[in-house]
Amino acid sequence: MPDLLLKLLGVKADNGAYITHPVIAFHPSVHPAWIALIGLILTLLAVWLYRREDASVGTFKRWTMAILRIGFIALILLLLARPVVSFTMENNVRRGLVVVVDTSTSMGIKDPRTETADLKRAAIAMNLLDPAKGLDQNLTAQQSTEVSAIGRMDLLKSLLNNKRLDLLGRLAKEYDLKLYAFADSPNGKTTDASPTGTPASQPSSSTTAQTWANKLAPWSPITPIGDELRKAIARTRGQPLAGILLLTDGGNNAGSDPIMAAKAARQEGVPVYTFGVGISSPKDIIVADIFTPSEVVFAKDEVPISVRVKGQNLKGESGQLILTLGGEKVDEKTVTFTQDQDEQVIPMKLTPTKKGEYDLVASIAPRADEAETRNNSRQKHLRVVDDKIKVLMVEQSPRWEFKYLMQQMLRDRRVDLKVFLVDGDAGITKGGSTPYLAEFPKSKADLNDKFDVLILGDVDPKVFKGDQLKNIAEFVSISGGGFIMIAGRQFSPNAYVNTPLDKMLPVELEPGRAFAPGGPNADVFEKPIRMELTPKGARNGMLRLSDKETESQRKWKDLPPIYWAARVARAKPAAESLLVDADPAKAIRGEKMPIVALQQYGLGQVIYVGTDNTWRWRRNKGDEFYITLWGQMIQRIAMPHLLGSKRTQLNADKEQYVSGERVTIYARLYDTTYEPVAEPTIKGYYTGGTGDT
Repeated sequence: MPDLLLKLLGVKADNGAYITHPVIAFHPSVHPAWIALIGLILTLLAVWLYRREDASVGTFKRWTMAILRIGFIALILLLLARPVVSFTMENNVRRGLVVVVDTSTSMGIKDPRTETADLKRAAIAMNLLDPAKGLDQNLTAQQSTEVSAIGRMDLLKSLLNNKRLDLLGRLAKEYDLKLYAFADSPNGKTTDASPTGTPASQPSSSTTAQTWANKLAPWSPITPIGDELRKAIARTRGQPLAGILLLTDGGNNAGSDPIMAAKAARQEGVPVYTFGVGISSPKDIIVADIFTPSEVVFAKDEVPISVRVKGQNLKGESGQLILTLGGEKVDEKTVTFTQDQDEQVIPMKLTPTKKGEYDLVASIAPRADEAETRNNSRQKHLRVVDDKIKVLMVEQSPRWEFKYLMQQMLRDRRVDLKVFLVDGDAGITKGGSTPYLAEFPKSKADLNDKFDVLILGDVDPKVFKGDQLKNIAEFVSISGGGFIMIAGRQFSPNAYVNTPLDKMLPVELEPGRAFAPGGPNADVFEKPIRMELTPKGARNGMLRLSDKETESQRKWKDLPPIYWAARVARAKPAAESLLVDADPAKAIRGEKMPIVALQQYGLGQVIYVGTDNTWRWRRNKGDEFYITLWGQMIQRIAMPHLLGSKRTQLNADKEQYVSGERVTIYARLYDTTYEPVAEPTIKGYYTGGTGDT
């Protein structure tokens, strides 16, 4: 009957298709009840008319005519009702199942199985115990020895080859298996040990899947679980999928977040099933990271180091954290592990004695029962320099901020300071030991070759002649120089609107403001200004007053107040607002007015300090906080220019690489006048780690 109905309706159907949920619907403009009522009335009328016919007409003829008339009326009414027959055709479609196997090197780890349950699970996977009986079985001594330290990949292959479980065979009966491994090597090539899997368009049989599984090997240096899930979805988009079966040890050290990738799969309607390979409660010590104020430090300076450490299933136990620089131990701390996965920040210190390139290593000796020992140490490259930071400080007149900051830098052994005081007496520039200059550097080369940082105070822009403002901008953007502007009540920063420095500054200026003290728009305050560290400011090492973030924020709250800050609009979109005025009345569009802001400008960095009251921070604590903050700011922005070749700048496309990965180097070359080199071809060479070129 369904086949006949489909043929009458002209509907083509695949073999095995069947009809479900048939429904008859009528046109919504005519209610079926009215059709039925009209039909009933017309039927009764037809019967009554034919009953009144002359008796000469036989009863059979009269009823026949009545029935035909009623049938005709019914057809007319049916057409008026516009009936529609709707139904659903269903068919069984064989779906695909994507099987993704982790082939990272961590899958080669041999887990030390000490728990009875872990031993039994491994024995079931290896076909030494009956899967149907679960963990209610006993292991012989020989079986315990055999499964006690089998590698993760070998255990997985034993599981896939287990005939009693027949995992791949049972899945192949229900689904078209699409097999993939973490097989994309860093250079885009594959090896015999890294099968790329059967193409998604060619489903795998049980035999093909078994052959493929036997070729799996732990080879990949990275574990991009999130990326592999996204690739699996992309490969099979538009195909009916039952889901993704992920066989992994759970480690993820590259690529996108696996949780976000799984959510993306859910949005595509693809469930992710995870099979974990490993042991249930592994003991593991993890040295997660090393934090230093900078990758470059000064010789003979005490450098604070923060090491992040955590332990798994080691609550109450301890380990010895050792910090070495260039192979020599520089600090040591005892670490007592807390709750599982709780990360501890261990403060440590070092004082390098001589300049050079060193490996800074934090490590805890591996335990005998650890599953993974490669994460017991963390290494970071550290460069120790013994050069002076060459600073040029430019100021209109000797205000309080200038006096204190100048004296601090003159006492700092790391700083070589020169000063151009616009309104200073000509006599201060005389003498061989004076830090004062008679004029601002005239040429681009004088500025680039002799200085790393330029600190500009409350200076009239008219002081700078010709291309000097343009030279300052190129000193930062092209040569990687550092620039700090300290706001003043006469000129800086708003007098520099529409100058080359305007683009450099990390804040939007307010053109047309009056700069003279006492003017109608002058920003002179008698009440203290409440400052507030932004989240980015709290995390920025440049503004840290302590190794611990919470203690640093507390010290910021204890600093003496300031009583003046230049009025600016807000931070620019690409800038980082580090310290703001907490007064909501000065906010613009919900953004609080910045007092300290930072911005990358080309190769260099620019810091805006919107107050000339930082000298007040010396109260009570003396120079401690004042010296710390200014020293960190100057050192931070000086490093790109101090360390780089001024006319040869090299950059890599990434910060970290794995073995065999292609490295791309970008070069910027300038001549002696700091103009870009115009030659179409430049020859160069590189030196490898062994000295080969």
